[in-house]
Amino acid sequence: MIPLLLQRIISGVGGNPPMAKEDAARRILTADPFDLVLHMEQLWDVSKPWGAIPAAGPGRRAFYGIGEFASYVPTDLPAWDHLGYSYVLENTRIVQILRRVVREYRSGEGLGLPSIETQRWLDVTEALLFGAANPVPSWLSTSVIRQDPEAVRRNAYWRFFGLDLAFGTDDNRPPVYDKATATNTGFVRLLEELLFELWQAMTNVRNIAGANASDDDRIFRIAEELGYILRSRRQKSTLKREELAAATVLGWAELTVAINSSLVSDLSATATNPATRLQLIGERVGLAAHSKSAAFFSMAADLSVLLYTIEAGVVSGPEFAWVLYMEQLPPGKVGKPIGAESRRVITEWAAATGKDLKVRAKAVETTSRPRVVAAA
Repeated sequence: MIPLLLQRIISGVGGNPPMAKEDAARRILTADPFDLVLHMEQLWDVSKPWGAIPAAGPGRRAFYGIGEFASYVPTDLPAWDHLGYSYVLENTRIVQILRRVVREYRSGEGLGLPSIETQRWLDVTEALLFGAANPVPSWLSTSVIRQDPEAVRRNAYWRFFGLDLAFGTDDNRPPVYDKATATNTGFVRLLEELLFELWQAMTNVRNIAGANASDDDRIFRIAEELGYILRSRRQKSTLKREELAAATVLGWAELTVAINSSLVSDLSATATNPATRLQLIGERVGLAAHSKSAAFFSMAADLSVLLYTIEAGVVSGPEFAWVLYMEQLPPGKVGKPIGAESRRVITEWAAATGKDLKVRAKAVETTSRPRVVAAA
């Protein structure tokens, strides 16, 4: 949600004047948390999670028009990033590090005195990430039953990807969360096999004289299987609210270190990239960021595009496999290729996992599945 809102502010959609990136980022980082919650709720409503049934009642919808970001609500979907975006960003340990930052600032002066702008950031972060005086608590997907928002996200990651985060709690205890039995344990092997096939196809796009090792039919079969298992977790809009909550939390955290924000400056963590800023902030609060944070930050947005494209069933046959590996629209074709995004995911996934995706591992078996369309 946050990165897409940032782009809409920069572009000046909805009749608004365009704005420079850093000015747009600071506008969001110092916004009233209620305005950000209203924007999130409006995105939830326009996504029509339950089809013709309204997502919000007339009372809540009446608030939408008075929110600061009401004019930036998109008309196209998806309106927020895929859960894969949140998963890779959370693996940097950014939320746990920011949790320690908030705790240190709120409990004493060990980090120094925060600037006025940083105090505003603290107010918003406590409300958005940790539920302090949240006027619409349901968006965090937490309650007296699900009290820990990190545990809620871990549950969603497990169900969608068959994966947990790379670390335990912020005091290094094993994480405790409800671990569902219905989970996509085959996600990683399918994704990595697809990335291998896409790399072969990308290589052969530039190959004029040599043998062509690309296999559009296999790309289609793997993408079909991958799309099927992802859509199976979305039936009747299951986990959609959790995905939006995660995208907002991780988007806010990413924006905090995307620029030399007031918090970054107050903590003497100014740098040229988000991974280094996070590393320096982690050192200030005694919690190390993941050593592969640069790869996670780099691939997050592109992984979102790739997974949404696969889920949407754009590659509905071998003749559409080019969408996933071409960077320019081929002659006579119609559509939007995402080869540049796929290439970035291949590079950064390999860097983060240490796996050479350009060399075939044991080939995975794919199963012909009925084509299931995700519920609206």
